[in-house]
Amino acid sequence: MAKSPMKLMLRAWNKELKNPEWGMGNRKHRKACARDFAGASIETDADIPNQAEADDRLAEELTYWTD
Repeated sequence: MAKSPMKLMLRAWNKELKNPEWGMGNRKHRKACARDFAGASIETDADIPNQAEADDRLAEELTYWTD
């Protein structure tokens, strides 16, 4: 069964927030933030066919955060 775009983006955010530079040591807080961020990411573009695409879109989205 195919995963929904929300699940794919949520997994991408969970992987990203595990990086130490985010400072998300608390697992519950990290998961809650990932849900919020994934929901915001999906609002702009919900056409995500697979996990690799979700990871790529998140990486592209994060490049705009540093501008």
